[in-house]
Amino acid sequence: MSHSTLRRSALTCALLSVLFAPLAQAAPDQAQAPADAEPAAAATGKPTDIDKVTVTGSRIKRAEIEGPAPVFTITAAQIEKEGFNTVYDALTTLTEAMGTVESDIAWGQHTVNASPLNLRNMGPGRSLLLINGRRVVDYPLPYQGKSNFANYNNIPTAIVERIEVLASGASAIYGSDAVAGVINVILKKEYQGDQVKIRGGTSTRGGRDAIDLSWAGGRSGDNWSVTYALQYFKREAMPAGERPFMDSEFDAPPLSLNPQDRKVGILPSVGIRMFNAGTGQRLMPPPGACDQYDGEFFLQNRRTYNRNTDTISNTGWQCGQTATFQHWTLRNGSEDRSGYLYGNYDFANGMKGWASLGVWSSRGSNMTFMPGWNSNGTYHDVGLNADLDLVKSFSPREIGGAQSGYTHSDELSWDAAVGLSGKFGERFDWDFSIGRAEYTVDEKFPAILRAEADRYFLGPNRDRVDQSRFWNPISPQDYASISTRGKNRAESWLTSANFIVSGDLFEGWAGPIGFAGQLEAAKQGYSLAPDPNTIGDNRLYDQTANLDLGSGSRNHYAVGVEFKIPLLKSLTASVAGRYDKYDAVSGDAASTYNAGLEWRPFSNLLVRGTYATSFRAPDMHFVYATPSTSVADQTDYLNCLRAGQQGNCNWDAGFKSEDVDIARQGTPDLKYETGNSWTVGFVWDIADGLSVSTDYWRIELEDEIDDVGANDVLLDEAYCLTGKTPSGEPRISPPSSDRCRLQLGRVTRGPDPDGAGPLVGQVTDIRTGPINRAARNVEGLDASLKYRFTTQRWGDFSVGLNYTNLLKLETQTDESAEMEDKRTDEPRSKFRGSVNWQRNKWNATVYADRVGSVPSVRFRGCRGFADGYAPGSDDCTDTDPASPTFGQKTEKYWGRVGPAITWNMSAGYRIADNAKVNVYVSNIFDEVNEDKDPYKKDFAFIADRIFSPVGREIAIEYVLDLK
Repeated sequence: MSHSTLRRSALTCALLSVLFAPLAQAAPDQAQAPADAEPAAAATGKPTDIDKVTVTGSRIKRAEIEGPAPVFTITAAQIEKEGFNTVYDALTTLTEAMGTVESDIAWGQHTVNASPLNLRNMGPGRSLLLINGRRVVDYPLPYQGKSNFANYNNIPTAIVERIEVLASGASAIYGSDAVAGVINVILKKEYQGDQVKIRGGTSTRGGRDAIDLSWAGGRSGDNWSVTYALQYFKREAMPAGERPFMDSEFDAPPLSLNPQDRKVGILPSVGIRMFNAGTGQRLMPPPGACDQYDGEFFLQNRRTYNRNTDTISNTGWQCGQTATFQHWTLRNGSEDRSGYLYGNYDFANGMKGWASLGVWSSRGSNMTFMPGWNSNGTYHDVGLNADLDLVKSFSPREIGGAQSGYTHSDELSWDAAVGLSGKFGERFDWDFSIGRAEYTVDEKFPAILRAEADRYFLGPNRDRVDQSRFWNPISPQDYASISTRGKNRAESWLTSANFIVSGDLFEGWAGPIGFAGQLEAAKQGYSLAPDPNTIGDNRLYDQTANLDLGSGSRNHYAVGVEFKIPLLKSLTASVAGRYDKYDAVSGDAASTYNAGLEWRPFSNLLVRGTYATSFRAPDMHFVYATPSTSVADQTDYLNCLRAGQQGNCNWDAGFKSEDVDIARQGTPDLKYETGNSWTVGFVWDIADGLSVSTDYWRIELEDEIDDVGANDVLLDEAYCLTGKTPSGEPRISPPSSDRCRLQLGRVTRGPDPDGAGPLVGQVTDIRTGPINRAARNVEGLDASLKYRFTTQRWGDFSVGLNYTNLLKLETQTDESAEMEDKRTDEPRSKFRGSVNWQRNKWNATVYADRVGSVPSVRFRGCRGFADGYAPGSDDCTDTDPASPTFGQKTEKYWGRVGPAITWNMSAGYRIADNAKVNVYVSNIFDEVNEDKDPYKKDFAFIADRIFSPVGREIAIEYVLDLK
């Protein structure tokens, strides 16, 4: 037996012995208490303790709300008053959620109807989402085609009681993923009566209509209660055509235009084009052809400009797109239906049983470009006796309306759980629960049938274009005959069981020693099944996004303990440890721990600090992704170095492997990502109703998993076999023997050439995929203020302010690289605040948030010359000898865009004892970054990481309470 096994066994035995200590204690406690004994408080005359509750970050119940680690709470009433439509809308305003994520505008978006959250700039998968303290099932589709994450978009507002946010490492309590923190959504329980809400809203710029209907209620008896909720929510997709300042290439900011744009005009995307490959000319469309498409296209003379020779070339005519992006959805649409049921029952023996069921069904909608057909390269047309390359984009009228071009994501998730709780003697509570959750996504996308469309436009032999069909609009019926809707399916599931015991072990020298222990077992899995008609050389049609394949399942086991130890009357320590084991992960299990201190030198002052270790198990898709292949040319660094050409490893020197098959797939033997975090701060209750807090935090992550590309594999291969780099510069951290073994196994080469000396065969295949390669460090400062006060004349007021400053963000892309300062690449500060007022039947809230600026797309680049040309050299000198500005120099550009400031307001009036009307205005000043990023030529032109293109939204709501 190895030493590591002995250490694991010893740790496991120790954890189990402490965990089951209450079982041994329960029998003596019960035996010593006579049947007619009075409760301790009644017998001694001492006052009864106040109720204790479990707060996120600990399994030990406590009387104090504030603990050693800062926890921020958002209530359901706060979400409503601050003007948010959904739980996710509210969570994105958390100052702790400073990291940006993939937006709805992103090209090839993988997650049409899902919304991730990025706490502390650690990435979407490194914060843990809990529902009533239980882990949720992963979203089935991988984020950006790589890794799994939790969807924050499928939490209906009607069932939420409050949300608790712990933004620091918590793996010693909750296990994997709790690197940046934990978001625990507490749902309604033991609700009394019924409440019906009807809300409708729209954007004042047009579009984005929304309707929200909900019914929440509950009933109870002497020993039972049941809570239920139903909700219907629909919000329209918003295409860019509803924001005319950003729906076309012609909307690009002036500074972003290059010499080509300034000399001959912006060249919009192709609408309809017939290109003669032999002459290099576009053939003139028939008269009036471009005007038949309801303004979608216009007749365009396609010209190109050569800056070095200052000449213009005419390449012919085509139908250009008037507004290329007008159908691209700036915000995806959704239609959601959800139901929730929770019930509990108190048994006569003191035990309590509970069960819950949540179901969420949704259809998400989005679009990038309208569907289109092309000849898939050049073919010889016998009618025109020319080698032609054809492109035809369809208009909404041709396909039966723009909605026919949308991709729909039909999703169904459900979560069922049952539990039983009770006591061991008088001191220990126990809780056992078991649950099952599943998530299914059916993605249905528009597709052009390749063979049918080729026959329709090119004839049965694919050699003669039908110019009438090509240049003129086709009918919806003809479009239906050459199109279909493809279907991708993705599934994920989670079965879990938890046993928790908590209570006071014994009375210590300064107070009772609190204890909690946990046993956890789970099995999770996922499956990605792309449309089989889009796979292989003989596919019938193509995907509209990347092709993701993979499936697998794994088991997980964990045991953990936690102690709360009063050291002095004013000083309390907290310690916890946990042992997690996942199948299909390389190395030992993950052992994590944390420690915290709470010092209360005065009754109104808490000084606190924590240290925690954390981990993240490799994502399922990182482990089980099935190979998906592409073809590309690659630089052969190994042969370059063996030929003695260090410093000259490029294609021009002949070191090129052509048509290399590159397959991305999962890596089975990945290690855990590991991290640690610190927090230190204070909470000061300055006066009645007034408190402030400040906390410093730092999180470090090692062995971060990220994809390694084909070029990285070849660089490692060359170094592992020669000890050299192509440039001649030494590697800061050479690859380990394990990494060399991994990377060498990813390269396949052909036979060695005869008489080639040290040279080896050409690269034929490369396997890419994830490895433990990166690291990141992040630190910052949180501050908050809460103030409540009452006036006799003006009513009740409450103020809440939260601020986060990102002090440092460092990332390391590879173990051979140095840490890079990335703070300037992100928003460096974030603020949210609200003022609430209530008097008699009236209430009002003013809310504001501020997200710090982000760098322009030209940040760290060079300013352009007068004609828009920007040199690419490090010192901004034009190094092209043929350039008219050769040797001239511009300066670096350090411009930023933002900050983004949003103001919301709501007001309510109780029109009857059981009825109320609320009015909401979000983004009062209609901020959409219409000035744009000055150098962003690409769609959507604005800094969409921090700005929303929606603009001002208004809504009205009717609330009816039924008792």
